[in-house]
Amino acid sequence: MAGANWKKRLISQSDLMALGEQLHAKGKKIVFTAGSWDLIHAGQCRYLAKSKELGDVLVAGVVSDNAIRQVKGPNKPILGEKVRAEMLTFLESVDFVTILPEPSCNPSLGLLKPDVYVTVKEDWTDDYKNSREYKTVTKYGGEVLVVDRQSSAISTTQILQRAVGGHLSDVLKDFMQYRKEPLKEK
Repeated sequence: MAGANWKKRLISQSDLMALGEQLHAKGKKIVFTAGSWDLIHAGQCRYLAKSKELGDVLVAGVVSDNAIRQVKGPNKPILGEKVRAEMLTFLESVDFVTILPEPSCNPSLGLLKPDVYVTVKEDWTDDYKNSREYKTVTKYGGEVLVVDRQSSAISTTQILQRAVGGHLSDVLKDFMQYRKEPLKEK
């Protein structure tokens, strides 16, 4: 099913409540997680697979371009929200995708009412139980799981640094070669 009819698997915010109600009526355990999902790598794929193991249906939230810029600055994301959402639909572990209009996924949690909300530990302080997301999920009886990163050696930032750094190194090497001799008139 991964990737097939990907547009049918892209759920608008206005349809999240109905999706949650339909899945719960069928006795399905819903798991929700969210992220930027920019330049998807093995650690993110492991994280999504681990999240899917916690229930029957995994809904992944993709933070919108505007929301990412609010948090990470004007040069992010690399890939647009629709491209990132489509990429997730090609992963076997992801059943549905929704684009989150703001940095917090709290409104989506309130609409979908997942049984389990999975989030990455490093995104939270030890005081995560005071977050709006935690309070929303536990208020209706859901569970919040805070998990470790699934790859300590790979991140989107590290991928970008490696790619850009390697390219700049080559460019600077060429530049430095020309700098060795002073300019002279012939």
